[in-house]
Amino acid sequence: MEQPLAFSAGRYSISIGSDLRLSATDAEGHEIWATSSTQTPLLVVKQGNATPREIALASAAQIDITPYEANGFRGHKLILGGYEGADVEVELTYAANQATGELSVGVEQTGGSDTVRSIAHLYRFEKSVSQGGYVVVPHGSGYLIPADCPDEIPGEGPHGGFIGARWTLPIFGIFKQQHALCALVETWWDCEVELEHSPGEYSALDFHWQPSLGKLAYRRQLVLRFAEGIDYVGMAKLYRDYARSEGLLLTLKEKMRATPQIERYVQGTLVRWPAWNPPQIREVLQQLARLRDKGFALNLFFPKWSSLGYSEERAAATTADGNWQGFLLSQPVPGGWAALAEFAEQARALDCLIQGFVGPRTQRPDAPEFDPDNFAMQEDGQRSEFELTPYQAERRNQAVLASIREHRLHMDVLYYDGYSAYHPLAEDFSPDHPYTRRESYEVQNRCFADARKAGIMPGAELTRFWAIRDCDYWFYTDWSSDRLANTPVQGCAGPVGVPIPLFQLVFHDCYIAGFSGGGYELYMPGYDWWEDQHPRLYELLFVAAPCHNWLPGGDFPYDKLDAPESEKRWMWLKKMGALCRATKFSEMVSHEFLSADRKQHRVTFANGVVCEFDMSANRFRIQGVEGFTGDWETPPDLYGS
Repeated sequence: MEQPLAFSAGRYSISIGSDLRLSATDAEGHEIWATSSTQTPLLVVKQGNATPREIALASAAQIDITPYEANGFRGHKLILGGYEGADVEVELTYAANQATGELSVGVEQTGGSDTVRSIAHLYRFEKSVSQGGYVVVPHGSGYLIPADCPDEIPGEGPHGGFIGARWTLPIFGIFKQQHALCALVETWWDCEVELEHSPGEYSALDFHWQPSLGKLAYRRQLVLRFAEGIDYVGMAKLYRDYARSEGLLLTLKEKMRATPQIERYVQGTLVRWPAWNPPQIREVLQQLARLRDKGFALNLFFPKWSSLGYSEERAAATTADGNWQGFLLSQPVPGGWAALAEFAEQARALDCLIQGFVGPRTQRPDAPEFDPDNFAMQEDGQRSEFELTPYQAERRNQAVLASIREHRLHMDVLYYDGYSAYHPLAEDFSPDHPYTRRESYEVQNRCFADARKAGIMPGAELTRFWAIRDCDYWFYTDWSSDRLANTPVQGCAGPVGVPIPLFQLVFHDCYIAGFSGGGYELYMPGYDWWEDQHPRLYELLFVAAPCHNWLPGGDFPYDKLDAPESEKRWMWLKKMGALCRATKFSEMVSHEFLSADRKQHRVTFANGVVCEFDMSANRFRIQGVEGFTGDWETPPDLYGS
């Protein structure tokens, strides 16, 4: 290009140079944003069976520029060709929306006998630490990486992954000196985003388009919004509006039209009996009755049973696999399906909702229902006897739902383990694979939707934006892999950056989720929130649903209901439940820091409930909710230290 392309986006002027670098200046002519000068856009091109090689996107010898307009955006379309040693044609579009201050960047291969597999660094944005501000990343519930963050991002090299798997939302942001850059990835399923933070030097976000079945198979689209004064809350609300317009956002109230038990579920406290063990049935029912008499509405996490069939050894274990194959056994437990259904009805008579569990992503070759003809293709073309393809999993889900109906085992909720936490990565890199990442996500959503059609409230493992429309309940609002942590084990210094309720600001009134605040420390160390990082306060800040087993020492049915240490847990669950009931159908409208050290937080809900948290003094103040004093309170020490 002989002359830079120029656009106006809000009060910013955007230019695209001959090297395709992007620059944004404010009304006074100061350059506010500029893409990296060292890591510029690269095509990864494959010629026949040759090893793919990198070519600078801007090195095209031929560039044809024409006007471009779509969906209120106006700009230019560039047809790039004439690359040395490669026969590819790439269409690159830049279009601005003056009213919103947004710039749309689109790219796709439109011609040539060679294949564009992927595009790297389209674009990479960097912010020097000296400019202050922070980076916003949708890791788990969300994190700010402030300029003064002293920690590097954990792991080798840049910290990255796919949107929808590693990243829980398709929005990322950078804020500095009152200027904000918010990136919304519209075609998110094949986008990999890298986060870098070099303490004392810079922070960076880098966007890469990965192949779909071995190539750049469709148009990829990224929308950049340049604004002044929009913080991470504003970014979250921008995405909430977008998700609503795309049909991705359904509130719990809207879902209740098809699944009315949601309203009752919000009232309840989850109690988990881990594994089916006949000698414990009487004790379990007695404790459920006593908890009901203590004033608890209960959601019973129905005990798992083994897909290998019943044995006393497996029953005595702390849990069972709960694999989908177990739902197809003719004799799953002593007494058969009638025994399971009878217990469910006895629990229902104690006013419990029944929450089932199924792990449909894998199959066990040692299980009676193992089918050796079912396998998933891995990248190397070898068979895996354990992993189902999404379509096989969908068929197995239909079989599970049919079995539940046939055997009259009434489930109010069905929790799909390993679904939203599943990362559909390897199967999409090769052109020999039969389905794409996007198909994998769509199939998983269909499984949730099929459960709802069967009158069952669908649940999944980890909160992900793409499943919010079709899923209601989540095992945890985050999990160990969703935490930006110094180390993956307990006793570490804590998170890198500052945890914020970014996901909740978008979707709080759309889902129900627990919080791993101590209940896994005996079985899987490192899966709980840091003990010295105020797990009780974050349970309230994230408005986690009350779950007995997710608290320290929360075993069931071995709990001594009247012991002082047990009573502390039950009283805390009542507080959690009161906040959940008061706000679950109301949007979280704001989150703010009340102190420069970011130790004091305030969250506000659309119905007027206000919650304040002082992490430096380990206290909270919640106003507008029955069961809280409205003044400062201190959470209980459930670790007994």
